[in-house]
Amino acid sequence: MIRVGLLAAAGLLLAAPAFAQTVGPCPGNVGSAAVSKPSWVLFDLGSAVVKPEYKATIAEAARTAKDRQATKVCIVGQTDKLGDKNYNARLAQQRSQAVANELIKAGYPAKNVIIASNPEAFGNMSFGGSDASEKDRRVTILPR
Repeated sequence: MIRVGLLAAAGLLLAAPAFAQTVGPCPGNVGSAAVSKPSWVLFDLGSAVVKPEYKATIAEAARTAKDRQATKVCIVGQTDKLGDKNYNARLAQQRSQAVANELIKAGYPAKNVIIASNPEAFGNMSFGGSDASEKDRRVTILPR
């Protein structure tokens, strides 16, 4: 029983945002248009692990945001429509957090990172079929 409680507590600590990050909706275009085009980070089915090939994409997004003096960077995770909605909501948040962690490692200030999720936001046209699109399993990096 104690082991389960410790594991659950450890999971909560791992899922918590890094120091000074904001969790919530991304600001709209009210006085803050995007300062560069969005970047995508794609994920494997059921995974929140950033693939090595996307670390350069995230580092470039961090450099671009700093160079263009973006006041905020929104990290929006989403999932395909396969599986349980609650699971997908957690997975989208975990994906956002994983990309945010990499963005901060690449030098973008944590205090300017907003983590959001939009699970099952768009989804593929199969509506939950086994051919779910990889593009639906993504995080979008939006410099503002």
